[in-house]
This record gives sequence, structure tokens and C-alpha cells, in this order.
Amino acid sequence: MPSYISGPGLGLSLPQSLYPSELQNAPYDFSNNKNTLAPGTALQVPAGDWYLSLGMYLVLQYLDPVTNQWTTAASGGWETGVMHVTSDGFNLRVANLTGCVVAASITNAGSGYAQATTTITVTSVALQGNSAPTFLPIVGGALVASGGTLAANGAGYGINPLVFIPAPPPASNNANGVGGIPANGYPVLSSGTLTGFTFTNQGAGYPSAPPIVILPSPFDPNFLAGSSITLASLVVTLTASGSITGVIVTNNGAPLANASLANITLTVGGAGSAASLTAVVMQTVVSATVSGVGVGYSSTTFAGITSVGGVPPAGAIAATSDSFGLSWKPRPLQAGIQVAGTATTTLTSGQAATIFDGGLFEGVPSPALLPLSGTAPSTLATIALVMGSRPDITILQPAP
Repeated sequence: MPSYISGPGLGLSLPQSLYPSELQNAPYDFSNNKNTLAPGTALQVPAGDWYLSLGMYLVLQYLDPVTNQWTTAASGGWETGVMHVTSDGFNLRVANLTGCVVAASITNAGSGYAQATTTITVTSVALQGNSAPTFLPIVGGALVASGGTLAANGAGYGINPLVFIPAPPPASNNANGVGGIPANGYPVLSSGTLTGFTFTNQGAGYPSAPPIVILPSPFDPNFLAGSSITLASLVVTLTASGSITGVIVTNNGAPLANASLANITLTVGGAGSAASLTAVVMQTVVSATVSGVGVGYSSTTFAGITSVGGVPPAGAIAATSDSFGLSWKPRPLQAGIQVAGTATTTLTSGQAATIFDGGLFEGVPSPALLPLSGTAPSTLATIALVMGSRPDITILQPAP
């Protein structure tokens, strides 16, 4: 079969101009393969094949055809490495969303809302630009198992079967005019029989209850051995009519001002009542300082700082990918702080840490101070974190 010509001394082609500047038959120019993305900006991946390397705080996203929302496929840092991607020039992007709203947690679903009149507005927010995030609320149309359990439990399963739940119709075919969010979930297996079903996302915007298909896994040892499997079945009905069941971010907007990420307020308007939302912001640690003096640290050069938590609020609708921690890849803080003094080694109030990796979060983490050696300090220092955004670099190299 044909192959590309390659070998020692034959390198990759020079980087291309991502958005060609040639006009009036000007000479062809070539581009840098490194691009800096400020917080709140995104780079559309041009059509073609590319070697792509994300910076520590960038995400790779595709435009989800079901929800029409940019969805994170990979987040930055050490877990991605160099990726080979193929783009059509429109539906794939690299984005720096640090400091930006990426979702909204439904803290109270409310009641009595109508799709046509329900709105979400942004108030009490300090932005680094003049573009506030925008949101699309979805009312009703969530799924629940009819009778609270499976219609038939089945038998003979060796491992959990696969469950296929159709997506709600898109906006063009949906009676609500806005589309919806697909539901998904998994069955609970015990001794070859399904004893229940758990929704990881109950979905939103379904105009009617869809048919559910449950099939044995092709890797089920009983299925491979030809053993008899009695199929289970699940019947679902609609729930949460008149309540906020989903929120789609239609524009991430400009990043929030550093140290002001908690000041954004989302207000639900319309015919209903009692619904409330909490903005979910992708963020990183931009600074860490000692807020309470620590005494008795070892005379090591640095004390380490890491973090715990930083997850988004679970919200009132518990069965969502956010509440299960499945929507993005968090990464903890890595920082160090100089220990002062010799006889009595201390960490003084206001002392700043060195940030090696600010981490990536969708909530505010709790700092954890780690003495790197020696005995435990007599007085443990406390650390204050400032959350926010920072620029980053992506490498986009044409692939053969």
C-alpha cells in the first residue's frame, strides 16, 4: 500500500498559516506552530490532519450535534500528550476556558415554568471583557423508570448488559423548540438478574418517553458460551414537568475577574417560581499565600502545597454527570513555599507560594500544606488561594 516518504533528515512540513494572509498573489508565508490563547479565547482547528498538544490549562472541544453545545473531549496537562486529530474546520476547537462559565448547576428545579417564557440572566459579575455568558434553560422532559424499577429483570447475565437510550429530538423537531439533553444510565446486576437501574443523567427536553433497548454485552462470558440469557426490559416515563431540568451554555463569555469567580449570580425568570442556579466556572489557582502563621517547620527549603476537592456543586438533580464527577478531568494544585528562619522555622502571614501547576477545577479546592521532611510543626500554617484564569499555549503542527 502507498505510504508517506519519511526517514532520517526528512522532517515534518513547516507550519501553515492557519488563516492564510495571502492577498493579490502575495508570496506564500508560513506560520508559527505555537499559539497563545488568552483566557476566554478559542482556536478553531482548521480542516485537515494535525498533531495537537494542549497546554496545562486548555481543553479540546467538539460541537455536540445533539445539544449544540461545545463539549470537552480532552483537558490539558500530562494526561493527553500529543494527539492526532482530524478536523472539518468547524466542529473542533482548542479553548482556554479558565475563568469562564462552563455549566450551571440546578440548585432548585422550581415549578410552574413554561419553556417559551423561561429565561436565565446574569447579574453581579465582574468580567475581564464585556461579553457575559449566555444560557438556554430546558423545562421538563426528564426520564424516570416507570414504577421506579425495571419492567422485567431478565436472567442469566454474566456482566452488566448495555443500555441504549435515544436522545431527545433536536430543536427543529422538538415540540419545545430548543431540543434537549440525552439521558443515560446503567443497570444494577445481582446473581445474573438486574435488580434496578441508575440514571447518571435523567436527561431533559424529551417530548415523550422513548423506547429503551437493553442488550447483552458482546463480552458477557455467558453470551459468548451460548448460555441462555433472558432479556431485561426498562420502561420510562416523563417527570419534572414545569421544572428546570437542564441548562445549556450557549456562550462561555469573557472570563471573570480573578478573585471574583464567586460573584456571578444567575437568575431564572418566567412564569414559574423557586428555581435557582449556581454557575460552574473552570478555574485554576493563580496565587497562594500564608493566611495563618505556621511555626516549627523543618529547615527544608520548601514546604509543599497541594489541594483537595474543587468539584462543582451537585445540585438538586442528583443524577447528572457533574454530580458523579464524570464531566471533566480535575487536576490538583502543585506549589511550594519557602520556609524562613533557622532555629524557629516559620511560615509568616502574607508569604507567597511559588505555583508550579495551578491545577484545573470546576469549583474552589481546599489547600493542603505538606511539610516535606522532619517532625510535624507545632503550629500548622493556613493557606489562602486566589482562583482565576491564566493564558496558555497550544502547539498545532500539520500532520502527514
